[in-house]
Amino acid sequence: MENTDLVYSMSDVTLTLLLGSLAIFGYLAFRSRNIRKFQFQISVFIIVWVVGEIIQNKRIVGIIPSPEIGLVIHASSMVFLTIMLWLRLYFSRKRGKTMIEEDKDI
Repeated sequence: MENTDLVYSMSDVTLTLLLGSLAIFGYLAFRSRNIRKFQFQISVFIIVWVVGEIIQNKRIVGIIPSPEIGLVIHASSMVFLTIMLWLRLYFSRKRGKTMIEEDKDI
């Protein structure tokens, strides 16, 4: 009995932490207000990722008809992250700028 109570309480803690992070990153995305800023882009990625995680949470499965929607949202956030990073790399090289991570000796 005690193990199941612990599992349910941890699910509540997880949901609370996810909602807190959703609020924080939503605020950061709203504050940056420029779609070209990396802070805005990464905040949007994290928001989408957290929404997918919230949907997968067992507490709200009754509200959402299919829990697999959470997996689709996770995959969508990964596609968004990949496209975002590739576009940032493409446009930085097109402008002749170097990325911070590049080694100057090569």
